Amino acid sequence: MPGGSAPAPALAPVAPAPASVASARARPSVARGAVLVTAGILLSRLAGLVRQRVVAHVLGTGDAADALAAALRVGNVTQNLLGEGTLSASFIPVYARLRKEDPARARAFALASLGLLAAAVVALSAIFVLAAPWLTRIVAAGFEGDKLRVTTSLVRIVFPMTALLVLGAWALGVLNAHRRFFLPYAAPVLWSAAQIVALLGAVVVLGRASSERLAHAAAWGALVGAGLQVAILLPAVRSELGSLRPTLDAKTEGIRESLRRLPSALLGRGVIQLSGLVDTMLVSFIGSGANATFAYAQTIYLLPMSLLGTGEAAASLPDQAERSADTDIEARNEALRDGLGASLRRVLALAVPASAVFAVLAPDVTNLLLRGGSFDGASTALVAPALVAYAPSLVANACSRILGATCFAIGEVKLPARFATARVVVSLVVALALLKPLGVVGVILGAGVAGWTELLLLGSLVRKRLGGLGLGKVPLAKILAASVVPVAAASTLGLILPKALRDSSVGAAIVLGVAGALYLACARVLGLGGLRSLLGR
Repeated sequence: MPGGSAPAPALAPVAPAPASVASARARPSVARGAVLVTAGILLSRLAGLVRQRVVAHVLGTGDAADALAAALRVGNVTQNLLGEGTLSASFIPVYARLRKEDPARARAFALASLGLLAAAVVALSAIFVLAAPWLTRIVAAGFEGDKLRVTTSLVRIVFPMTALLVLGAWALGVLNAHRRFFLPYAAPVLWSAAQIVALLGAVVVLGRASSERLAHAAAWGALVGAGLQVAILLPAVRSELGSLRPTLDAKTEGIRESLRRLPSALLGRGVIQLSGLVDTMLVSFIGSGANATFAYAQTIYLLPMSLLGTGEAAASLPDQAERSADTDIEARNEALRDGLGASLRRVLALAVPASAVFAVLAPDVTNLLLRGGSFDGASTALVAPALVAYAPSLVANACSRILGATCFAIGEVKLPARFATARVVVSLVVALALLKPLGVVGVILGAGVAGWTELLLLGSLVRKRLGGLGLGKVPLAKILAASVVPVAAASTLGLILPKALRDSSVGAAIVLGVAGALYLACARVLGLGGLRSLLGR
């Protein structure tokens, strides 16, 4: 595995191709893949928003909502650590190479990976269930009494769910390598749907007298949803591999290479996920409703973040991994720069205006997506400032995902892991400094400063390895103009509207609808894309 200074390719060499041909071939493939990933993520994130709206309507920002948010956060962190992010760095590049050389060897590698991964996650899940009381006291250190007890019981339900979701991440890796993007990214709709059904069913049966029992119903729904998510992916994987019979042969070709990549991938993902747990712990000391506020704001933030950064990075990784095998380093770097620049252009054309909306129109976004039932004006006043704090993070984190995928493709994983460690340190220092005066907002701002730090480090590394970032393809001035004008106009409209209308979901829809329409018009005039292309993205 190459170190921090060696630009050695991660994959086996293939016959050189002219850079212009490679670039032309890469762009449509990545763009189409990004559309499919984005479509799948859009469905799953919208389902997630509906789930959070139901949770907010039923539980509001009370203690039960805090407990459920903390428990699911523990499970999601574990899944992200062992699942998709780690597999992106260690599994997909190796599988893509073997599949190009010999599909039979690739299939053997995939099934051996499945067997070893399943054994590992089952064992770890059992250990974590037993250790739930101690883990909860660490992650939710600010919780006490019944609130701590409820969180512990929810964590015990969440860890078996995590084991299933990690296996789902393996299926996602296989399908992505076969350029099947939509299904694996849309499958989490089932996870959210199961929670919605479980929570609403519990309300019908139990009423709202016991918020603790309602939170447990949502957690059991999450476990069932994870099982449904894996169940819908496995037939598609079987059609590609021809078998789902796992093996436990660690000597299978590719396993050792994948395992060599694993420590750096785990370190890179691990420190980031550890940072997420630390954030949850810090927020738990703020008071009642803080963890729920943090979770609601993060759910809204992750909608554009996942659509833009995650979607583009996931679609480009397999293609970049194949391009990085070119023995002509100059041609390889040119093709990678072209693809990287096109990806950054697509992402920034939407991430910058989305950041502007978060920064200026956060109350409208919060009212539109969450207002109703137990989630009232006071809840909006808690969540909206947290969403404003997320605004600077969106551009940095979306671009970091794309640069990180490029690093994985060229086999550069050690330095990104170190950058991730630096990110966590910066996040913790800033969050601790701002926690007392700013509360949840201070924790989120710490993560934002850390995100920009990581982006600058990754940008410097990729520029050094490839000779540039392809930024000549990014019309930044036009993107800024198409962001500022619509948000300013929509904000002015909001000041004119009666306060009662502005604070309602209807008023929020009017303000945000005007912002969206003006953005599409500005983008068309400035040459950033027409209605069809932008909505397609």
